Amino acid sequence: MTRDFQYLPLRHVAAVKNSNVDKLSLPGESPVRLCNYVDVYRNDRITQAVSFMRASATPSEIASFKLRLGDVLITKDSELWNDIGVPALVATEADDLVCGYHLTMLRPHPSKIMGSYLAYALRVPEVALQLHLAAKGVTRYGLSQQGIKSAQVPVPLLEEQGLIVRYLDHTELRIAKVIAAKQDVVRLLREARLAMISETVLSGNGTAVERKESGVPGVGSVPAHWRIRRAKYVWRAVDVRSVTGTEERLTVSSASGIVPRSSKNVTMFEAATYVGHKVAQPNDLVINSLWAWAGGLGVSNHHGLVSPVYGVYRLRDVAQCDPEFMHNLLRSNACQWQFQVRSKGIWRSRLSITDEAFFDMPLPLPPLDEQQSIAAMIRKQTANVDKAIASVLDEISLLKEYRTRLISDVVTGKLDVREEAAKLSEIDPMELANVAVGENSDDEEATDDE
Repeated sequence: MTRDFQYLPLRHVAAVKNSNVDKLSLPGESPVRLCNYVDVYRNDRITQAVSFMRASATPSEIASFKLRLGDVLITKDSELWNDIGVPALVATEADDLVCGYHLTMLRPHPSKIMGSYLAYALRVPEVALQLHLAAKGVTRYGLSQQGIKSAQVPVPLLEEQGLIVRYLDHTELRIAKVIAAKQDVVRLLREARLAMISETVLSGNGTAVERKESGVPGVGSVPAHWRIRRAKYVWRAVDVRSVTGTEERLTVSSASGIVPRSSKNVTMFEAATYVGHKVAQPNDLVINSLWAWAGGLGVSNHHGLVSPVYGVYRLRDVAQCDPEFMHNLLRSNACQWQFQVRSKGIWRSRLSITDEAFFDMPLPLPPLDEQQSIAAMIRKQTANVDKAIASVLDEISLLKEYRTRLISDVVTGKLDVREEAAKLSEIDPMELANVAVGENSDDEEATDDE
């Protein structure tokens, strides 16, 4: 049965306001929690579970951009045109919770459209494409208010919107639970992988040899012929800056180390220019000082750009150190503990390690041929685990694709769910918010600090 609905411009169903609240904390302004670009980009729903940034705002900014239940936020600026218009439904409110810069706040007119329905409608590819095409730019894309206001969305009667939301909420809950379970499997597999690496990287090449106490907290005993050397004798800091800003952009992943940003779906708005960003070359160690304790580091296999706030380090003697071994060693549990205890600041928030603290870190080093042998052993041990992780991630990707297609079919009227939805009970919004998985959420966490 064909639905009776009309397409209306966003300006007819919601107030549209681009936020100008920046990330600064200035004297004389009121402290606020800021809902930022990344919060919207990675979450379908904005709840108190999001780790909001602390900043400040003027009374007029707070009055204009304080979030209310049922508001919908969309991304306004991005590196890629198809990252424009990513929506998130505001499922919480507080006096100090404010919409941040690079976002547009849509406040639905309650007599015309429900915020929960609008959030689903904006996830329909045919609707999102209008915002993508309205984005202007060459190396950076942005949406004007006119471009947002002119985008057309399907708008049925309010009663039907409620039925659609109820049906999609039930479907979303089921799919989100399956995705969450699969993400738990991925986490367990990665923990097992890290345990393999942590044991092998300190055990030697498998032959029975005399061992000695390393004297390094968290490391324990190592083969007696291994040396213990401070990181400053193994690595040196380098600071090469990009002149053109055109090199491949790299990101730090907590699960893999240094990878191209494009491979991790990390394309949200970052810097106005990449001129002056640091350049890392293959075999360089890159450390995000704020997230080193959580795996925010790795030896790169790529040539490209990293954040100017990252540390980049180069081996002093490539004839004595195997880069693959060093990558595994520095990301092992023993070295992660070292990064944790040597970092200073607020736990799990702004915990940072300095160059001096890193350089003072003692590293157990076998001879080069043994380093290479250990690296090969780790590669072999983790191959099957890597295949299993990749398989589960493919399943998660297919589930997300199915969810997007279903939303599109229901919202555009290709699938009439009114009769079935009328039989369903209302879902507690917090139950859905607690398991919801954003379309752009990444199962391999990127630890950028742009």
